[in-house]
Amino acid sequence: MFSFFKSNREQSAAVDERRREERIAVQGEVVLILETPQIFEVRGRLLDRSSSGFRASHMYPALTSGQVIRCRLEGVEILVRVVWNRIIEEEVESGFMVV
Repeated sequence: MFSFFKSNREQSAAVDERRREERIAVQGEVVLILETPQIFEVRGRLLDRSSSGFRASHMYPALTSGQVIRCRLEGVEILVRVVWNRIIEEEVESGFMVV
């Protein structure tokens, strides 16, 4: 019988299949540096990383997919592109790809 609803196990398997790179859980701080038009910083925390990017939690819901921003990780500034955003209760999770 076909079901429109997948179990949690089936849903997480479907998500894993879309991932091209292994994710590694990490802890640390990330600073998102935005210019709109003034420069301001948003502090967040790293959740995981891959060879081409990372996922972070923060409190700034106005990021948009495709937006390129600077960020500071371990004292080093890099350019990243916002790939996706998801709001979870009061926090925002975003996926970033290093440019």
